[in-house]
Formats: sequence, structure tokens, C-alpha cells
Amino acid sequence: MSIFQPFFDLFLLFQYGPAASCIDCFIIQQTFYISILYIAVPLIILYIFLKTINWNSLIKYAIIGIPFAVLSFYKLTLLLFRDRVAAWSTFSDVELFNSALIGSFPTLLFQVLIITIVLYKIDLEKIVANNDLAKGGQAPNETNC
Repeated sequence: MSIFQPFFDLFLLFQYGPAASCIDCFIIQQTFYISILYIAVPLIILYIFLKTINWNSLIKYAIIGIPFAVLSFYKLTLLLFRDRVAAWSTFSDVELFNSALIGSFPTLLFQVLIITIVLYKIDLEKIVANNDLAKGGQAPNETNC
């Protein structure tokens, strides 16, 4: 999801023009390595760490979703806004931050919710499947004679 984060951000799709640093660069070209190194890898490490802690699953996965939004904003949204919008105009640092945040907040919030819900449902399905096996339950396609 981190690789395609710019496409989840409607703000990027509708407002960002060509990059000042590379006129012909596609957004994914600019963000691929940043997405992998600065967003995906730290969140995978955080996910593995949180799997070992015995907390409520929803809280654990919200803890993953929130850093995703923060890292995405600082490492991708601000980078792209600075290179594709602010470079063609004049923005102070405060205006740059505020404009990028206002435009991307709804989609970043949506992404946090999606990540949290998807990870929670995956974990819930694993728990239900493990409980069924632990109780000696049979697979749904097996029949008793």
C-alpha cells in the first residue's frame, strides 16, 4: 500500500503537475524507494514487534495505521507537494505544510482506517480458525457419517 500511496491521495492526482526536478518522471518513479525504505520496512518491523505483544488487536493495528499516515505525509506528500506544486510557486514552510496537510488529510485518514480494519480482520480470521482447530472442529467441507 505504501508504494501506491500517492494514488490513494486524491490531492496528488488532481493538483500535482509535472515535477520540477524531473519533468518526465512519473509519481511512482519518484516515490518507489522512499515508499519501500522509509514506510514499508519500518511498518513491517513495527507489525512484527506488535504481534508479540498481547494487546487488543484493534489497538495494535491502529498503532500501525497512524505511523503509516505520518510517514506517508512527511516522506511522500510533502516531498511531492514541494516538487510538483510549491516549486512552481512561492510557499513559505508553514504554507507548504498547511496546504499539503489540508489537501491530503481526508485520504490519509481513510488509509489509516483501511489499514487498521484490514489487519484486524485478517487477525480475527486467524483467531477464529485457530479456535476452531483447537476445539477439534472439522473443516466446513468435511461431513460426518
